[in-house]
Amino acid sequence: MKKQSINTIAKRFFLGNMLVAMFFLSANANTGSTRVSIDPTKKIEVKYVGTEKENMFFNVKFNNESGKSFKVYILDELGEVIFSNKYSEKSFDKKFIFPTSQDINKLTFLIQSEKGSYKEIFDVAVKTNTVSEVSVTKK
Repeated sequence: MKKQSINTIAKRFFLGNMLVAMFFLSANANTGSTRVSIDPTKKIEVKYVGTEKENMFFNVKFNNESGKSFKVYILDELGEVIFSNKYSEKSFDKKFIFPTSQDINKLTFLIQSEKGSYKEIFDVAVKTNTVSEVSVTKK
């Protein structure tokens, strides 16, 4: 029982640190691609970008026309905050990276204004399927 609890705590700590490190590394990276303007009818968009080299990528876009401060929270399946940060960009466009080696079943992206007058929640269900193909031939 104690070993399981320690492993769970260690996994969450590792996941949180990896997320923060990858976020800061990717926040200032210039990919060389042009940014697509955000549809004015949509305020917030959370999009699964894909998986590469054992990492899942999510892109969050927010058309913050007023330029007022807002907070981004990312919660795990237990509702514990694994990432939070405050922003005030008018055209928010960030990529979040999660290692697939962790047992992630659900993520929640919560974006809300600093005063709490505006809030949107996006739940992301993660299902991992492993396919093994075994072939036995007789010679």
